[in-house]
Amino acid sequence: MSSYGPAPELGKLAWAPLPTVEAVEIIDRYNGVPTLGVARAQGETCLFWRILSDDEHVSVWLYVPLTNPDEEHLNADDDSDYLDTIVVKSSRPRYTTMGVAYDNRLVFEREWQLPADLSADDAALACLEFCAEAMRVALAQKPPLPATRRRIAQKASEAVKHLATC
Repeated sequence: MSSYGPAPELGKLAWAPLPTVEAVEIIDRYNGVPTLGVARAQGETCLFWRILSDDEHVSVWLYVPLTNPDEEHLNADDDSDYLDTIVVKSSRPRYTTMGVAYDNRLVFEREWQLPADLSADDAALACLEFCAEAMRVALAQKPPLPATRRRIAQKASEAVKHLATC
């Protein structure tokens, strides 16, 4: 296990991405699909956030391992935003994993360090820019991805590039 927490597993549902999910708490949904929540597995807890979706097939997700103070923040009975101090306006850089899902199943993931003190829009843009570059690098690697995964990764890469320029 790295400082990034348990790694999301390709092929898993984007909101239950860990190999042995013990519990998922859904905080928010859009059109029935979870967009924000907490997943627990292997004694670890992570916040998941669907940053953007193209409303067809591709969505970009951020997974943030939670500390005890983070969990206390999420459990507080105040009106603060769940992303505050964890993703948005974090006082320190955060080790995270960024993922891309196709039809709500993870097809790509990379570890990433989320910079400190970002607004929600800046965090989303930084993640999309990193995601687009990481997918470009993955698609250019040798040996190439198997044909089926490559087609899905190319579609996802094009969608992420489009989302990053909107």
